[in-house]
Amino acid sequence: MGSQLGQKPRILVVGGGASGLALALSCAHRGVLVRIIEKRPSRSLIQKATGIAQGSWHQLARFGVSEKIISAALPMRHFVFHDDDHLVANVPVPFIQGKPPAYLYPQGSLEIAMEQALSAYGVLVEYGVAFSAVEQTDEVARISLSLANGNSEVVEVDWLVGADGIHSNVRSSVGIPFVGKDYRENWSVAEISTQQWPDNVQAQLFLRSNGVGLFLSQPSSGVIQGILNGVGVASAMRERFPDAELHYERGFRVSLRRVPTPRSGRVWVIGDAAHVQSPVGGQGLNLAIWDGVTLGKALLEGDNSVEQRLARRARRVLLFTDFDYRMLATRSNAIRFFRNQYWSLASSHPWLARWFFKIISGI
Repeated sequence: MGSQLGQKPRILVVGGGASGLALALSCAHRGVLVRIIEKRPSRSLIQKATGIAQGSWHQLARFGVSEKIISAALPMRHFVFHDDDHLVANVPVPFIQGKPPAYLYPQGSLEIAMEQALSAYGVLVEYGVAFSAVEQTDEVARISLSLANGNSEVVEVDWLVGADGIHSNVRSSVGIPFVGKDYRENWSVAEISTQQWPDNVQAQLFLRSNGVGLFLSQPSSGVIQGILNGVGVASAMRERFPDAELHYERGFRVSLRRVPTPRSGRVWVIGDAAHVQSPVGGQGLNLAIWDGVTLGKALLEGDNSVEQRLARRARRVLLFTDFDYRMLATRSNAIRFFRNQYWSLASSHPWLARWFFKIISGI
């Protein structure tokens, strides 16, 4: 797998989000001046995910990212769980291998730090450059690009990596199927500023017997993100935080989909281009980073097992997030009872929650 013996592979990454940046960092760290393009004119400043797992911090440490920003991240220490406004549990989050399983930190800020680390290696994200088409031979991938000035460009590389999101043009261009389902609910996400968030709590979950759940997390001091598997999350947040100042609110749909294999010839897909899942469990960002670092290392080392490893990990994560969401959104009184009993016991016996937070940690 890869270029001829003794030669460094030529790699083009389409997409400047977390997965594309992680792959580019993995390559640049090993001396490969990988090229990374992004069709947007600039990086989005809207924050997305908030939970960065211990495994992701460990992977990014080798590129000098973690040590620069982890002091500003909030370690996950307490998780508060309500059902129909009754307190079920205030769970002390157990350490995994002597550290918090995750830290709260805005994804947008993380991507900026990753991009800065990449530029230190001499690799810049090329904004306003879009993927158009790809032709493949046994030896190379020939890619057509649309440039910001309206011109076009054709490049030849050893590997094309699509990290261009759920509506991936790279994935579509090579006909890789995206198998799964769409959840029926319309979701909403918002971010507010408030001074009424409780001390020493990093995440709160407010469930209801009708299956609607509000998940709140604190990506930075005084800032709260809310996700609701329904519409009107900002109103739900204002009910709990009267002093709320709204930063943004938007609706979205959630799918559970993945590619059967992340490779087609000399083309790979990673991150949301390869798998999407419920935001419950906070796995999307962390799986995207794992994809990028893992594939980058494998492409440079000629590791043929990476195709199976990428597919296997995505399958396992999607099973976990779907199970987790079904447990949280259930309307079954019996399942709610056993779910609540488990977390109630876990609040006084944190070892009971260890298996859950071990998965969250990505270790």
